Amino acid sequence: MISGEHAVLHRRHALAGAVDQRIRVTLRPRGDDDIRIVSALGERRMPRMHVDSRPPFRFVGTAIERAADRLPGGMDMVIESDFPADVGLGSSAAVTVAALSAMETWVSGVTPEREALLDRAVSLIRDVQGRGSGADVAAAVYGGVVLYLASSPRVVERFTELPPITLVYAGYKTPTPEVVGMVEKRRQSDPAAFERIFDEMEAATVTAADAMRRGDWPALGEAVAIGQKAMVDMGVCDPTLADIVTAMEADAGILGAKISGSGLGDCVLGIGRLEGGIEGYRSIPVALSSEGVRSETAPGVGSENG
Repeated sequence: MISGEHAVLHRRHALAGAVDQRIRVTLRPRGDDDIRIVSALGERRMPRMHVDSRPPFRFVGTAIERAADRLPGGMDMVIESDFPADVGLGSSAAVTVAALSAMETWVSGVTPEREALLDRAVSLIRDVQGRGSGADVAAAVYGGVVLYLASSPRVVERFTELPPITLVYAGYKTPTPEVVGMVEKRRQSDPAAFERIFDEMEAATVTAADAMRRGDWPALGEAVAIGQKAMVDMGVCDPTLADIVTAMEADAGILGAKISGSGLGDCVLGIGRLEGGIEGYRSIPVALSSEGVRSETAPGVGSENG
């Protein structure tokens, strides 16, 4: 997430980007009617018509459950990731998109249209976690950096000239639904104040999108810094995140820094590249990527998403 967190749930735009580290979902048809999921989070086997979608496979399990009666038979679903499981980076969105794309390709023999895939993935994620903008889904489906509206859901504009970025991990993350619930509780206590904050975030997002159009990375950094102020005002910037933002802003290679995602943990995004490290925190080697979901068939059916 580059800009628009939380505000995107209240009829404002968000700016989100796909990264070059990917999640791969590979489907292998079985001779029986069982479903077997294998990933770094564990392994689960169950009958095709009695899918277990409990954690840690809530999103993938729900995707399989919805497609079960259309699947030709049982399958092994193998999930591999380029990045560690303890880092967010929209991984729930990415694995949902990849699983849905892989199963649809297997069932129909045709890669699903991106707009239809976006609609299905956003619907599924909202059903599972109760609420969600789908901005990370849009980035995973389309690739590049997308200007997004949640109400449709709809990609308003897509950018493929991409800035250099740095991500620094706080060492922990708070589940997005928990943070969203906390912000919503605060918003209900003072709706007018939060409308002003969301308007500030919207202005930052619009400015950031304009900078993306022009390839003006210093202006993008300035917009990101404005977005960080809005995150602070929302109450989702804890002392650790504030420490990382301050350290990144002091680095000559960083043009602007802000929390990326819902807040209270996970990553801080910097526009540019750190010239030095930040002691005590892990930098994630990552870049923005113009490629979204990709499907390949031979001899089984696989879908890959970054």
